[in-house]
Amino acid sequence: MTQPRIAIAGGGTGGHIAPALALAEQFARLYGKQSVHFLCSGNELERAMLGNAGFDFTSLPVSRPKGTMRSKATTVITTALAVPMARWALKKFGASGLICVGGYASLPGALAASLLRLPVVALEANAVPGRVTRAVSRLACVCYAHMPLTRGLECRVEVRGNPVRSAFLSPPAPEDARRALGLDPRLPTLLVMGGSQGATAINEVALAAAKALAAWRDRMNLLHITGPQDAERSEAIWRQAQLNFRVTPFTHNAATWMAASSLALTRSGAGTISELLVLGVPMLMVPFPAAADDHQRANAHFVASAGAGVVVPQETLDPTRLAELVQRLMLNEPARLAGREAALAAANPGATAHILAGCLAEFGISAPAANADGKERAAA
Repeated sequence: MTQPRIAIAGGGTGGHIAPALALAEQFARLYGKQSVHFLCSGNELERAMLGNAGFDFTSLPVSRPKGTMRSKATTVITTALAVPMARWALKKFGASGLICVGGYASLPGALAASLLRLPVVALEANAVPGRVTRAVSRLACVCYAHMPLTRGLECRVEVRGNPVRSAFLSPPAPEDARRALGLDPRLPTLLVMGGSQGATAINEVALAAAKALAAWRDRMNLLHITGPQDAERSEAIWRQAQLNFRVTPFTHNAATWMAASSLALTRSGAGTISELLVLGVPMLMVPFPAAADDHQRANAHFVASAGAGVVVPQETLDPTRLAELVQRLMLNEPARLAGREAALAAANPGATAHILAGCLAEFGISAPAANADGKERAAA
């Protein structure tokens, strides 16, 4: 039998790339990394994350619209031009099917797969399906959703959670993760992060709260993923506050940084949410106000309804409010433990395996068989 191969289209942000990598890693454990190929826009983040994971990809020249008529016209033109490139890549690779994870590279991928009569599966990680997912749903046989969707799609929808990379499913214990990062393993730890590219508004409030947080320097650690612009300044401010801290502009070892955390100040992108939940980390969620269809607010309210976080609108976030929430939710041990239990209860650690099994069934790929020693192998 021909070796099964799957293609994955989309990306653009860490929230799209991370679940795609989760599925790719699990499929590669069964059939090898050469059995997965990505179609993406080839931006710097995609190249870094896919290159670090060791997967091949084809860059499609798709332009993201920025609001102007000229930009929207450019997106239409580049999408049309990308379809034959995607078709050629899928045919050359010999894909059995295509998984679209969101982001503008998904659409030419789905159109090319449809021309080749390949089955298409969509993933939607947000509570509000994006315009790309809505378009892809016209060509897809099913959409696997992270959480209940706020509007319908033109294909079957199954709520199965969000794929999470293997590093998040077998993380170090919080104490071991803190020790590995050079922190006091006994102390609860606040994680400040704004997504794969950082978030200026979150960084500014956190740094402005340094003086207040410094009053608890013997009671807490701090981790800060700043994005590329604020790392040096953040390092200086936290050092002056004399906190136990660690700063990085970006990390490929996010599982360890998150596992070390007791509370996360973060945006409410779906990828970040699913990873923090599976690690049992409750959240102070600051939805990005300009997110398309206000989807981050819907995501945040889903988590808050499970008791695993608090929604803090950006306009209400200030240093005093942040310090009060840290004291109430992290430095208070019963509240901290209750938040952890709620996060774990809301998590879906089996999502990756369940979604991949569904994709294999749609693509007509036989499920892997088990060897005598219990290890999985590809069906012959």
